Amino acid sequence: MTDKKVSPSTVDSKSIFAKLGTHLYRYRIRTLIVWAVITMISLAAAPRLENALQEVKVADETGEANRTEQLILQAFDINPDALTIVFKQAPDLDISAASKEIEATLDSISDRSDVIEVARPAEHPEYISADGQTQYGIIGLKSPSTDTLEQIEQLIADRPIQNVDTYLTGKPAVDRAVQRVSKADLRRVELAVLPITLVVLVLVFGSVVAATMPIAMGVVTVSVTLGLLYLIAQRLSVSVFALNLTSMLGLGLGVDYALLVVNRFQKELATHSVEQAISITSDTAGRAIFFSGITVCISLFGLILFPVRLLQSLGIAGAIVVSLSVLTALTLLPALLSVIGHGIHYGSLFSVGNKQQKFWGKVARAVIRRSVLFALLILLVVAGLTAPFFSAKFGVGDADILPVSTPAREGVDQIKQAFGPGETAPILLAIQPRAANEPLFSAEHVATLYNFVDGLQQDPRVGSVQSIVNLDPTLTLQNYQQLYANPNQIPLPQIAAAFDRLTSQKTTLVVVKSKTDQQSEATRKLVQDFRGAKLAGLNIQVAGQTASELDVIAAIRRRLPLVVSLIMVATFITLSLLLRSLILPIKAIIMNLLSMGASFGALVFIFQEGHFQHLLNFEPVGYIDILLPVVLFCVLFGLSMDYEVFLLTRIKETYDGLKHNGESPNKNNTASVIIGLEQTGQLITSAALLVIIVTSAFAFTSLIFVKALGLGIAIAIAIDTTLIRIILVPASMKLMGKWNWWAPQF
Repeated sequence: MTDKKVSPSTVDSKSIFAKLGTHLYRYRIRTLIVWAVITMISLAAAPRLENALQEVKVADETGEANRTEQLILQAFDINPDALTIVFKQAPDLDISAASKEIEATLDSISDRSDVIEVARPAEHPEYISADGQTQYGIIGLKSPSTDTLEQIEQLIADRPIQNVDTYLTGKPAVDRAVQRVSKADLRRVELAVLPITLVVLVLVFGSVVAATMPIAMGVVTVSVTLGLLYLIAQRLSVSVFALNLTSMLGLGLGVDYALLVVNRFQKELATHSVEQAISITSDTAGRAIFFSGITVCISLFGLILFPVRLLQSLGIAGAIVVSLSVLTALTLLPALLSVIGHGIHYGSLFSVGNKQQKFWGKVARAVIRRSVLFALLILLVVAGLTAPFFSAKFGVGDADILPVSTPAREGVDQIKQAFGPGETAPILLAIQPRAANEPLFSAEHVATLYNFVDGLQQDPRVGSVQSIVNLDPTLTLQNYQQLYANPNQIPLPQIAAAFDRLTSQKTTLVVVKSKTDQQSEATRKLVQDFRGAKLAGLNIQVAGQTASELDVIAAIRRRLPLVVSLIMVATFITLSLLLRSLILPIKAIIMNLLSMGASFGALVFIFQEGHFQHLLNFEPVGYIDILLPVVLFCVLFGLSMDYEVFLLTRIKETYDGLKHNGESPNKNNTASVIIGLEQTGQLITSAALLVIIVTSAFAFTSLIFVKALGLGIAIAIAIDTTLIRIILVPASMKLMGKWNWWAPQF
């Protein structure tokens, strides 16, 4: 088949994107070789990534709780990577009958060279529940490696205790469970998504070869991203959730961008040579992808501005995968299409006609005829979907993000049931003298501390208190003052041991366990009361999960306006340069906020209130993870803008072509909206369907955060590409008329 000719005026040879297309056509083989080498190197590094990733703690790096935690870890030599081993006796049986076997199991664990110490229930009565049926121990590790955890698990499995269930939990066990579950979920999602995506692409293009192009781009994008993440993980902490986000965006955007390029290439190939088709495709679809990618990257870079390491690692991973999606669409795919040429039609199963264009033309005309009615209806629907978000309760996920059947999660649940919800998340108070040279254990300070702890024990919100001034209920204030007058010579061994455990130089530790869960308002109010408490001559610093959670929420609320403003301003500038209009970028930002609000409301309705929990197989925790709306905003603001860019660039292309036809600007605006929607309606809905297929598959994974993230993106894209882009955008553009294109002369 010979290439068709076209007049030189058809191609804007001065455009940098057109020049890029021409350059890629000429050096197509070299380009493919470079990408092949990069992909092979990445595939060699990718398998090592799993061991390099970690479950990054969610904490405000600059917050009081984080500073206090570091103080406590240093002052009291507390091991944050300790394991907790839980023993649960079968109902109606006394666990004391198994005490020898429990001690034997703990002895075996204690004998390991990688175990520092084991705090046993026999030595700590507070580790035994009131009914005597549950007890736990703390295992201090030198290093919480995967091998160590697996060997301890195997040791426990080899020594089963009759009528006693044993669970291994604690931060290392929970982190490893998250990694295992995430890895298994990701494998299932990818195996399910790729075949379905291929089928949809065949229906879109009618050709097997054309359908495989977007799949190949998505796979290459994800593979190279994983290789780069491995290098980054050698220097920075990268969360295991980065894998999920990489797959979502890599497959979703990689396929999306490739779909746009292949679709435009097929159309241009009908009337142009291969080289000219590549050049025009790069100048049109390539330009749209470039600016779209910039908006997505800008949004994802917003995550880096939060002082929370997990968000920062997600922002880095997301920005990398989006950048690579753009890079493959602008370089690798045009080079590949240059080689394939007219072979893009090979394996054609059926002809894709223009019926879809006629359908979308009818939709556009119907919307424009009743633009006011449609605009009001859509706004009402979106407002109704957004409403639940105003009753959102925010928290920070912990072990409860795991499925309830996971042993690490079960261990935590057993402790909460037996000891109370505050047992697994104690509030830690580090108390120091206010004056630098003042002794901590003066009679006055001991009296102040004694009265403070006595007041805590009377507080109905408090379940238990551990401190140096309530170790023995038979001792009075005067007794404690006498004992601590010379701390190095305490005559009572048990008091001396507890004193050493709870004091260090000029700091003493008070451990408070609330009667309510760490996310409850009562526990949060208790922490806030501690932070506002005034003790004569003493300072109180507060740590613990609830305090850390409050700091994270406060940091996000404090930083969010800045991040949102920067994203909006940067997006506005980018779209203004692309569209040569100041009105359309403002409208695009508003449209994005509408679709995101509806998605946020749906997530509160589902995950906080528990609707569809059986269908989606999750246990509602009564709150929304505070990180979820932040990540969703930064992902969706850019991702939704994709479809706005696809639509508006085609409308602008048509509008610019109609400027010299003698019609009024308003008529040209209406005609360009209709033609633009005709040309892109099928493309936008097909691209959105592919992203929805990829992201909604994550709704059936096991981790609540990943489940909610995938479903949130899918819902937002579904709303965005139906109610917003196909109806509200054309309706609003009709109402604005020629003012859509207003911009200063410069």
